[in-house]
Order: sequence, then C-alpha cells, then structure tokens
Amino acid sequence: MKTYRARSAAAVSALSLGCFTFVSTELMPVGVLPSMAEGLHVSLGQAGYLVMGFAFMVALTAAPLTSMLSAVNRKLLMAALLAVCCLGNLATYLAPGYFIVLIARMLVAAAIGVFWSTAVVTAVHLVAARHAVRATSIVFGGVSLAAVLGIPAGTILGEHQGWRAVFAALSVLSLLVFAVIAWSVPAVKIAKSSTRGAMSAILKDGRLMAVFATTALIVTGNFLAYTYIAPYLEQFAGQTAGQISVMLLVYGGAGVITNFAIAPFAAKSLRTCLVIVTALLAVSLVAMNMAVASYGAMLATLAVWGGAYGALPVLLQTMVFKHASKIEGGADAATSVNVAVFNAAIGLGAWIGGLIINSAGAAPIPGLSACFILAGLIVVIATRQRTSRQR
Repeated sequence: MKTYRARSAAAVSALSLGCFTFVSTELMPVGVLPSMAEGLHVSLGQAGYLVMGFAFMVALTAAPLTSMLSAVNRKLLMAALLAVCCLGNLATYLAPGYFIVLIARMLVAAAIGVFWSTAVVTAVHLVAARHAVRATSIVFGGVSLAAVLGIPAGTILGEHQGWRAVFAALSVLSLLVFAVIAWSVPAVKIAKSSTRGAMSAILKDGRLMAVFATTALIVTGNFLAYTYIAPYLEQFAGQTAGQISVMLLVYGGAGVITNFAIAPFAAKSLRTCLVIVTALLAVSLVAMNMAVASYGAMLATLAVWGGAYGALPVLLQTMVFKHASKIEGGADAATSVNVAVFNAAIGLGAWIGGLIINSAGAAPIPGLSACFILAGLIVVIATRQRTSRQR
C-alpha cells in the first residue's frame, strides 16, 4: 500500500511537471516579447499573437483530440505529448523566421490541449477521493510554478543569451519531463465508451455553462493584461529588465502560495472563495495605473494580482469536477471544454491587448482587463443567487 501511494504521489508530481513545461512553453513569449519581436522583425502586437494563436489552437483542438485519444493508456499518451512539446520547442529554437515559429507553436498547442484536459483527471484517478482537491492543486501547481520559475527564468536567460536560448532550454526540459512521466505514470486507461454522450449532457448543464462563462471572462481579462505585462512595465511604468524579472517572480510566487493554500478553504466554501479571489483580481488590475509612480506599490499590486490569479484555476477546475461528477464520463469531457474555453480566452485576451497596445499604447490595458474580471464576478454572484432561489 505504501509503495502504491508513493508511486501515485510521484505520478501526480510528474503530471505537475508536465503542466509546468507546457505552460512555460505557452506563455514564454510574455517574458521575452520585446526581444522576440525585434529578432523576428515584427511588432509587439504580432509577437503577442504567438500567444494568441497558440491559445486559439488549444481551444479548437482540446475537445476533439481528447475524445479521439481518450482510450489510449495514460503513460503512453502523456509521454507522447511531452515528446511533441520537445520537438516544437526545438523547431522554435531553430526557426529562421516568424512563420516557422508560429507553426512550431501550433504543434505544441495541439499537444497541450490534450495534456491539460487529461492530466488533472488522471491525477484524481490515481488518488483516494478525499485527496482529489489536493491532487488538483498539485497538478495546477505546475501552472503557477511556470509563472514563478519558468517565465522569470526565461526572461533572465533571454536577457543574457537571447530568446532562442530560452526555447532551447525548454526543449531540454521537455525531454527530461518526458523521461520522468514515462517512468512514473502508470498505464491506466479510461474506457472510451464511458465518455459517450457526456459532451451533449455537459453542454446542456446550466451550472457548467455558468462556470465556462466565468472562466471565459476572467481569463480573457487576466491575459489581456498579462500577455503585455513586460512592455507595460517597461514603457508605461518605466521599469528596467531586472526590475521586471523581480516583479514577474513576485507575481508567480504569490500565485504558487495561493494555488496550494486555497485547497482547504475551497473544500469548505468553493463559491465564496471564487467570489473573494475574483474581486481581489479586479481590484489589483484597477490599481495598476495608480501604482506606476512607486516601485513598491507596483510590486505589491502584482503580488495581489498573482495571488488572486494563482487560486483561480484550482477553484474553477474543482467546480467543473463538482458539477461534472454526476454525468457519466463527464470528467474528461467537461475538463476538455474548460481547457478549450480557458485557452480561447487567453487567445482573445492576447488579441484584444495586441490591438490596444498597437493603437493606443499600454496605459488602457489594466482598466479594460478589470472590466472583463468584474463581468466574470457578476456571473459568479448571479449564479449563486439563482442556485439559492432554486433550493
């Protein structure tokens, strides 16, 4: 029994490393956006579209590819997806121009949609039901660690060695995580037949649709600002590259703390936690332009922003599990929809932000971001009130 538990813990940790690698790859242009734009001879907005295009590809492919590959044993599936990530990062490193970088990132995007859709479900499958929220937190901890370690480390490496060195390092990291997953994740299967009909039921479930709408609004608002945080801090707040790295580190560190700390609170009152965290996210974005005059104030604002956002993936995914658990085969299907919505929102946020920064500069971005977050908060509160009346 102890050996089984240790192997399960190792497998859950490996899946978290996989999320770290994929999300670092997805968001790395955020940390090196100015140098990528210069190196590829494109505008900041066009460079930001490397995040947008990636996210839209995930949104388009997550659900159909997850359904297509759902019968494949999870060891083989997860290892193969990391192999694709390795090849995509290697191709980005070697790419002669913008178009090849875009194609390479589309390749990785198709893989991350499946990985993200199945990693959490696989982790929850490997542990006792009472540890499901904790397993979810650990896997999503890889997402937060990508912000606290991946993006800042890539920013520093890119500053000294160029943006191509960043993707070379990601290629090596992908290969190492491939080996860890191949060793630790068991060859478990979730029967494909169990997912039949689940998608139709999910799309008819009002509570799940409300969660997806909340995800769409909050994530759009967050990434409208976060995708262009480096040029915002550089151009509007007057921060140096070193100061930006520290700020991204603080943002990510706060997110890691809340990612793991939120689990016991979520187990007691999931919706209340979501309301509080969403409100804090909106407040932090509203405060951004007011904090530009002080390095300390900006650092504190980014800490609140990162802390609020770090808790959100766990809360939203746990809510998806809660509502999808009553649908046969619903976990994989509902998670794939949530991943698609999540990444479509990343892409939409990056697209809107690109339009703004190209036409009006960085200053309007935080305010518009806060509007999307507040709309998401309204959906959360309205859903709670409707649920209460139904009771």
